[in-house]
Amino acid sequence: MIRFAIGALVMIVASLTTQVSVWAQTSEANSPPPSSTTQSQVSAQTAGKNEQMGNTKVLKNRSFFFPDLANNGKRLTSGEKFKLAIANSVSPAAFLGSGLAAGVGQAADSPAGYGQGASAFGQRFGASMATGASTNLIGTYFLSSIMHDDPRYFVMGDGSLEQSFKYALRRLVIVRKDDGGEGFNLPGVVAPLAAAGLANTYMPDAQRTVGYTFQNYGIAMGVSAGVNLLKEYWPTITRKILVPMGMSQDPNKP
Repeated sequence: MIRFAIGALVMIVASLTTQVSVWAQTSEANSPPPSSTTQSQVSAQTAGKNEQMGNTKVLKNRSFFFPDLANNGKRLTSGEKFKLAIANSVSPAAFLGSGLAAGVGQAADSPAGYGQGASAFGQRFGASMATGASTNLIGTYFLSSIMHDDPRYFVMGDGSLEQSFKYALRRLVIVRKDDGGEGFNLPGVVAPLAAAGLANTYMPDAQRTVGYTFQNYGIAMGVSAGVNLLKEYWPTITRKILVPMGMSQDPNKP
């Protein structure tokens, strides 16, 4: 079933890639050339929106563990969003997270249909990886391209634990737009639900229910909030722990 799910994802990617390319070309063709006055107004609006976002910052270097941590302020193309979705899906964070999820599921015998043993652990791990990949392809790539959202995570930095926690929660529903402003995080809200629904194609029969789908969706949103908080402190963890141990490069140095 896992192979079937992966095959389905490949077909979805091929279809979405074609659709996004066509929509992007249509949008560019129908957009009138901006006048100097319009550009000035957009710049002023963007500056005002950026002030509302708080003191977000970008890292000097790309994060290997969390590829979606912003390391520049340049607008991402649709192709770059696709590459980011793939990088997120096979990142160390994705493998570690799926391993932990499979371990917890194994201990709790959930989903019960997988049973126990090495084979059951592999099924749980594969299902978690497939769900993460579909979430990234639908949210980070497809919906973000259509909605002109920036799927990267811009850390606030230098905030208190309370401020960081509030910012991490806020990022669940508020996203940075391609123009630097803010908007409702439709990809972040819809993609996990769509992925939970898609997971019904490879979940055990007993778990292919509406209730179980929304249960998985709630868990995914809760995990996203926790991961956002971890991302807030990841530059500090890298600089103060991983760099001295020789396990990483300081993200705040070129």
